[in-house]
Amino acid sequence: MPVDVLLVALPWAPIESPSIALGTLKGVLDRSGISSRVLYLSLTWMEHLAASRERYGIQDYRQIALAPDGIGEWIFAVPPYQDLRGDEDERYFEHLRAAGFGWDEIARAIAMRALVPAFLARAVDEILAAQPRIVGFTSTFSQNLAALATSRLLKTRAPSLRVVFGGANCDGPMGAALHRAFPWIDAVVRGEGEPVLPSLVRDLLAGGPIKPQPGLCYRDGERSIAVAQTGSTMAMDDVPLPHYDDYFARLDGMALRDQLRPRVIVHFEASRGCWWGEISHCTFCGLNGSTMAFRSKRPERVVDEIVALATRHRQLDFDAVDNIIDLDYFATLLPQLRALGLDLRVFVETKANLKRAQVKALRDAGIRRIQPGIESLSTPILRLMGKGVTALHNLRLLKWCARYGVTVEWNLLYGFPGEPADEYARMAALIPSLHHLRAPIVGEIEMERFSPYFQRPGDFGLENLGPLPQYRFLYRAVDDATRADIAYAFSHRHSDGRDPKTYLAPLKEALRLWAEVAPQNRGALRYRRGPGFLRIQDRRSEAAAADYVLEGDEARIYLACDGGATPEGIARRLARGAKDDLSAGEIRRFLDDLTAARLAFEERGRYLSLALPENPDEDDAATAPEEETEEAHPGAVIPVFPAPAGAELIGTATLTRAGSLK
Repeated sequence: MPVDVLLVALPWAPIESPSIALGTLKGVLDRSGISSRVLYLSLTWMEHLAASRERYGIQDYRQIALAPDGIGEWIFAVPPYQDLRGDEDERYFEHLRAAGFGWDEIARAIAMRALVPAFLARAVDEILAAQPRIVGFTSTFSQNLAALATSRLLKTRAPSLRVVFGGANCDGPMGAALHRAFPWIDAVVRGEGEPVLPSLVRDLLAGGPIKPQPGLCYRDGERSIAVAQTGSTMAMDDVPLPHYDDYFARLDGMALRDQLRPRVIVHFEASRGCWWGEISHCTFCGLNGSTMAFRSKRPERVVDEIVALATRHRQLDFDAVDNIIDLDYFATLLPQLRALGLDLRVFVETKANLKRAQVKALRDAGIRRIQPGIESLSTPILRLMGKGVTALHNLRLLKWCARYGVTVEWNLLYGFPGEPADEYARMAALIPSLHHLRAPIVGEIEMERFSPYFQRPGDFGLENLGPLPQYRFLYRAVDDATRADIAYAFSHRHSDGRDPKTYLAPLKEALRLWAEVAPQNRGALRYRRGPGFLRIQDRRSEAAAADYVLEGDEARIYLACDGGATPEGIARRLARGAKDDLSAGEIRRFLDDLTAARLAFEERGRYLSLALPENPDEDDAATAPEEETEEAHPGAVIPVFPAPAGAELIGTATLTRAGSLK
C-alpha cells in the first residue's frame, strides 16, 4: 500500500534497537493523519553482509559502527555520491595506519565497500516498493554518507520523490551545509523534528511553496534557504509513544532473527536537554547543540510508556536516550518502577555525585546499567572540565555501584587544556587500589562542535586546526568552508605546546592491567561483619592477598568512611564522654595505615573506605547514615560493636599494631 512518507534508517544505525527518532516521528505523522512507515535498511545491510562471501556477522557490524576515524562513513563513499579515487584512498589508509588501525581492519573495510553498490541498488528497490511520495532520512553519528549515497541514487531513479534529512548530524551549521552542498536534498530539518515535520510534509504533498519554519532548510528555485533556529523546545508530554512495529516485523523476518532477538534493547525517552549543562556546560561536551534546556515527562507517563512498549513487544531491556536523569525521578519515577514488580533491566545516564540510597534506588527500580560521566579520577582535572564533582565522588560511586550490582559504563579522558601532568602519575598509583571495581575505557578528548572548547578555544588555551583529517576523504567534492560546516569533530593543538601522550604512559599501562584483571576481580575486596569486629578479605592481587580484622572502634571508623569522612568528624561521632575517647590525630594515623594498605582512599583530609560489604542490603544500617559529609549530620551516631577487651588490629606487617588504636 502506498504511503505518504517513508522514514529510513540506514547504516550504521544500531541493529539491536529500533530507531526512537523515526519511531517518534511516525507517531507524530500518525497523529496528524499522514500515512507513514519506517524502513530499516540498516537490517537490510546486515543481511547483505551476512550473505557475502566473507559472511560478516553482528560483531563485524558493531565494530565498524563504533570505529573512529570515519571508517564506517568511508565504506559508503562510493558512486553515485562520490567517485572512487585510488590515490585518495591510499592517503586515507595511511591516516588509518597512523591512527592505530591494523591491515586486517582496513582490508575488512575495503571488502565491505565492494558490497555497497549492490546494497544501494537493493535499498532503492525497497524504498520504491513502498511507493512513498516523501522519503525522510535520519542521520546520527556515522549515517551521513550512507544517507547521501542512497538518496542520490534514489533521486536518479525517481526524480519526483522529495527527500528530507534530519537528525543530530543536521543540527546547526551542519544541516545548512548539507542542504547547500547536495542539491538532491529537498529539505533539512534542524533541531527537534516534531513541531516542524507535519507542516513540511503537507507543503511537500501539496506541491506548493514551503512555509518557513524555525530551523528548516528548503529551496527557493535553486537557492538554499536556511531559517534560523530559535531554540524552541518540545514539551515532553506532547511527544508521542514511539512506534516500533516496523522494526520488529522486519527483524522477525530475518535469517539472523535468533541471533539478534536476545540482544534487542528498546529505547525510551523521559527527558531532553541537560539540567547540569544549563548550570555548568562541561567544557568538552558537544551534546545538546540547540536544545540544552532541560525538560522531562511526568513520571506516570514514563511508567505507562515502558509498560506499553514491554507489553506490545515482549521486551524487558530498555535504554533511556536521555542525557541525564531528572533528579526528581528518584522520589517519583523510581518508586513507581519498583512497584511494578517487573524484572526490567534499564540503562540511564546520570551525574556522578549520587548518594548511596540513590544508587540502591536505581537497582531496586531495575536500573542495572548507568553512564555517570565520571571522566577522570583527578579533582583538579574534573574542575577544569566543569563537572561539579570530585575524585572521591567518582570513586564512591564506582564502589556503591559494585556494592548494589549496578554496572557502570564510564570513560577516563585525557588531554584537557591546562591539566597538571603529575595528576596522571597520581592516578596511575591509585589504580591498583581499584582492581575490584569496574574499569574504564580510556580516550583523548576531541574538540566537538557546540562544546565550549569549540565555541571559545582561546579561552581554554586551545587552537582549532579544522575538521579531523578523515573529513577531507569523506567530502572531497565540497570546499573547505563547507566541509568545516559539515564537520562535528575538529583537530586541535594546545597553545602551551604540550602533547598529553608524553605523560600518559604510566596511567595507560595501569589502566590496561586494570581492564585485564577487573572481570575476575569484581568484589575481590570485601568485608564481613562479626560480633564486635570486621574481617576484610583482600584478593585484588594474588601476590599480595591479605586478611585483616578490625576490632571495635576500628571497625566503626572503617564503616564511617563509606561515603567519605574526616578524622575530626569521626571523632565527634565516636565521642562517648569517656577519658579514653579517640582523638582526631589517632584516627588519622589509623586511616593513613589503611590507605597505605589500599583499604581506603584519601583526598584533602577525607577518607573513603574501598571494601564492599558481603551483604550490601543488610549492612545499610551499619554504615554512615548519610554519604555526603558527616559535618552535615553532627548528631549522627556510628553503630556500636561490643569489642572484646584487649582487641587490636591484625593483618599484614604494615598494619599489625602500627595501626592499632589500643
